[in-house]
Amino acid sequence: MPDAARGQLHTQVHDDIVGHAPPGAEEPSIALRPVLLTGLFIVVFTAATLAGIRYYYRSEVPSPLLTAPRTFPAPRLQQSPAADLAAFLKDQRARLAGYAWLDREKGIARMPIEEAMRRLSERGQAAYAAPIQPEIVPALGSRGGASGTVASPDAQPGAVRTPASTAGEEAH
Repeated sequence: MPDAARGQLHTQVHDDIVGHAPPGAEEPSIALRPVLLTGLFIVVFTAATLAGIRYYYRSEVPSPLLTAPRTFPAPRLQQSPAADLAAFLKDQRARLAGYAWLDREKGIARMPIEEAMRRLSERGQAAYAAPIQPEIVPALGSRGGASGTVASPDAQPGAVRTPASTAGEEAH
């Protein structure tokens, strides 16, 4: 084979790779021993790792993190819950069925539900009307009232008079 054709499959193609083996120079078989040794090493390494992990997790080391949970006694908030519930329900029924003053000065009282419903039915449609409330006008200068200065309706722009002077002017 001429030197120009060495390392080329076709004589018209130029190969730029230096030291390329000419066709047919390599042996077509695979080296079986290094492949088998590598595979065997991987299997042995995996088995040793799994055995080490199993031994690590199976070994018991006393640790404060692995203590058995304690059970606590129930809280003793009530000595006899059934009796307390019965007393509570008895008190609630007495409140619903009895009369009592809630605020004597304001005239607010409690009455049984049946009596309240009977009184509402006697009043008819008027029982659902809004109660008449007296109109409360706050004093001047208070937070709910007008300001201390009142603009005069017939005065020039910017003229201001106080409510005390208004009352005094009207009296003259």
